[in-house]
Amino acid sequence: MTEKKGGAEKEKLSFEMKDGEKGFTILSLVGELDMWSLPQAKERVSELIGQGKVKLVLDLEKMNYIDSSGLGFFIGTLKKLKDAGGELMLVNLNAYIFHIFKLIQLQHIIPTYDTLEEAVKHFS
Repeated sequence: MTEKKGGAEKEKLSFEMKDGEKGFTILSLVGELDMWSLPQAKERVSELIGQGKVKLVLDLEKMNYIDSSGLGFFIGTLKKLKDAGGELMLVNLNAYIFHIFKLIQLQHIIPTYDTLEEAVKHFS
């Protein structure tokens, strides 16, 4: 999803992906996760699951906005990954995102870590 800013188009949400050791995939979400960018995020996760990449670390360091549909994305992704025999962990939540997670107690459902190194230690 793109939006116009000052005459130029700008991606609301983009992704950076790399494979980590121990068979997990790191997917960085960059930008805004809202009802407009949600289909793009769901499609990316579905592609990864289709490729058998079901151990997923979502890096949220570069995510600067989330709405309620974005929060639903995390719960839906957790379910899809568990159904496929995988795992989900979140890393590098900024203060804004972590505050929202704490308000709805989402950090008790989806493991969150301050750093990628901490998350890697907990992969089975």
